[in-house]
Amino acid sequence: MGRCSQRRAPGLVTREQIAVDVRQLGVAAGDTVMLHAAVGAVGWIVGGPDRILEAILAALGEAGTLMMYAGWDGSPYDVTLGAPELPEPLKAAWPPYDPRTARAVREWGVLPEYLRAWAGTRRSEHPDSSFVAIGCRAEELTADHPLQYGMGTGSPLAKLCEAGGKVLLLGAPLANVTLLHYAEHLADVPEKEIVRYWAPIVRDDEKAWVQIEEFCTEGCLPWFGPIDLFEAILRDYVQAGHGAVGHVGAAQSHLFDAADLVAFAVEWIEDRFADVEPHGEEVLTRPADPADHRELVALLGAYEEEARGVSATAARLSTRVDEFLENGDRSVFVATAEDRIVGMLVASRPSTDRGEINLVFVEPEYRRRGILRELEADASEVLRGAGCRIVELRVDAENDAARLAWLSLGYAPTMEFMERPL
Repeated sequence: MGRCSQRRAPGLVTREQIAVDVRQLGVAAGDTVMLHAAVGAVGWIVGGPDRILEAILAALGEAGTLMMYAGWDGSPYDVTLGAPELPEPLKAAWPPYDPRTARAVREWGVLPEYLRAWAGTRRSEHPDSSFVAIGCRAEELTADHPLQYGMGTGSPLAKLCEAGGKVLLLGAPLANVTLLHYAEHLADVPEKEIVRYWAPIVRDDEKAWVQIEEFCTEGCLPWFGPIDLFEAILRDYVQAGHGAVGHVGAAQSHLFDAADLVAFAVEWIEDRFADVEPHGEEVLTRPADPADHRELVALLGAYEEEARGVSATAARLSTRVDEFLENGDRSVFVATAEDRIVGMLVASRPSTDRGEINLVFVEPEYRRRGILRELEADASEVLRGAGCRIVELRVDAENDAARLAWLSLGYAPTMEFMERPL
């Protein structure tokens, strides 16, 4: 009979070891540090995850400050995004943001919530983009957080740079560096996407709903490529010799100078996006026609190469497009710009009351222009007319951009697929 495995990898890590490791990485007494951490990557923490915070605070000393991005786990961002007004029942039911008690976003790990609940921690008053900090500069960093453009001028991110702060990653992906939203804000480039949403706050002891405007934090710049934009910036920054790289426990970790990173990122973004021409042409959506066959084959080929990293044969692509167009249970919709197809959506009806989105692709330069929303609306109308009550789809677990896009359209997860290598 086989022995049960013990979940101990990648090994025991003590608070004292973490403190030594972050000092060797470059964290010094009196520093102001913003932390991103993947707790599991560090190892099995003796005493629990909060020992990581204790270790970093010990390295920073009494004159140091530790900050994390917390957000608000109860934020109505996804529900109110793009809404010109809100229904009264929703406004009455949703509780206001209270910086003293609002939970940190769970998807960002356990440490922001640990730090939020720490005695002496300060919390900024932005109802969606809130930060928590503890230490000498905590009040300075979190005070007077602007409601509008909360990642820009006057934000805790801007103040981190002004204070000579650093960014510390403990096993966290390079794509997680929140500070780069500040660089997006500062970069002088066209076509930055702006979003508006509503949030309830407390004013004069009463709940008040406010509309908030900001550059989209889910990709305000034109599509860059398969690699995450932030990861691309950080890779180039590290390869240029900036920052320190080492291990904290078992986790590969990085330490960056905040102001230097922002300056690098602003220049990087402007070099690549400053000359992007705005799209002036109108984009329209409609059902596909057999005459669209050739363009649909080209779009499907681009989809296969981006999604799967392979190039399918023209014959195979043509056969699939024929199946899409000729199957009575499938509907194909296209988005056109200047008489050219730039996007497509395939929907089907696998059962009498359930619809399915099978495939969506929009050319990179036309993304984040609302085309997905229009294609989805066309598909939903047809599926509703066919008697469907629910529409479903599948999203790759690592495709955060797609997941957030579908969430913004009212989709919600109902099932989790799990796997592991053998």
